Amino acid sequence: MKNLNPILIFMLIFMCACSKDKDNPNVPSCYKEMKERFEKVLKCTKQNSMEVNLYSALYQGKTIFFPMTMCPTCSTVAPAEGYTCAGEKVTIEKFSDVGTITLIYNSCTKKYKEAPLKI
Repeated sequence: MKNLNPILIFMLIFMCACSKDKDNPNVPSCYKEMKERFEKVLKCTKQNSMEVNLYSALYQGKTIFFPMTMCPTCSTVAPAEGYTCAGEKVTIEKFSDVGTITLIYNSCTKKYKEAPLKI
C-alpha cells in the first residue's frame, strides 16, 4: 500500500497538469496556435469587467485573429493588426471595415469557442 501512494500522487498531479486544450479535439489547431501567439496579452482581471480575449474576424477577404480588450467602462483602442492561420500579419487600416467578429478564446473562463473554423 505504501508503494501505491507515490504512484497515485504522481498520477493525480499529472492529470491536473494536463491542458484542457489537448483534451478537446473539437478545437481547431489554428485556435490553439493563435492562443499561443497572443498568450502574453490574453488576461482576465475581472470577468465581464476587464478581459483581453482572442477574437477572429473577416477583414479584406481574410479570416484574421487578434486580441481585444473587453472593458465596458474603459476607453480602449481597436486592434491595429491580426494574423491569419497561415501566420500572415495583417495590418488593420480601418477597424470599421472589420466584420463578423467572433470570440474564439475567453481568458476568464479559459474556454474556446466550439464551432469549427471556416476559412
